[in-house]
Amino acid sequence: MKSKKSSTQLSRQKILEARARLLAQLPEEKSDARESLELVTFHIDHEYLGMATSLVVEAHPLKTLHWSRLPSDFLSHAPAFIVGVVNMRGHIYSITDLARFVGLPAHPISDKAHILLLRGGLCTDGKEMELTLLSDDVPQVERVLLKNLNPPPDTVSATMKAYLLGITPNMLMVLDMQRLLSDERLIVQESET
Repeated sequence: MKSKKSSTQLSRQKILEARARLLAQLPEEKSDARESLELVTFHIDHEYLGMATSLVVEAHPLKTLHWSRLPSDFLSHAPAFIVGVVNMRGHIYSITDLARFVGLPAHPISDKAHILLLRGGLCTDGKEMELTLLSDDVPQVERVLLKNLNPPPDTVSATMKAYLLGITPNMLMVLDMQRLLSDERLIVQESET
């Protein structure tokens, strides 16, 4: 009879120990979608940038696309941040160099350059805004916690600060794409002449 009790007691003891180990574990941190942002991240020169994945429709290596720089007779009429045009499935898009748009120095287009096609915001005619941005490398996807966003330091230009939601501890500058997409300098008004 004693051996039966001791095996039952051992079994109970094992169950209690297993329960104690489970209770002692720290709960997994679950991040609510409202507490974090999923971003497409990329580099422009030395800057590390990110924007909401929901706005990025496509990403393509620039060298695989039919694109060209603007002809010299257009350069005097086009903004300095437009570095060329690209044909994507029969649609012609201007290629925007975000570095030039926010006043960073111009730099050469890298061999790893990609085009990011964005959609979001509305044009004055009510149509959805489309924009192609130039990135220096292959875009990645990253999730950041909103609580980790800090105001940009004073070393970031005022022009750049105007388009930022914040900056992470690893210096990822999170772009406010709604503000950027609604900037009138990016909106091309087509008119028939």
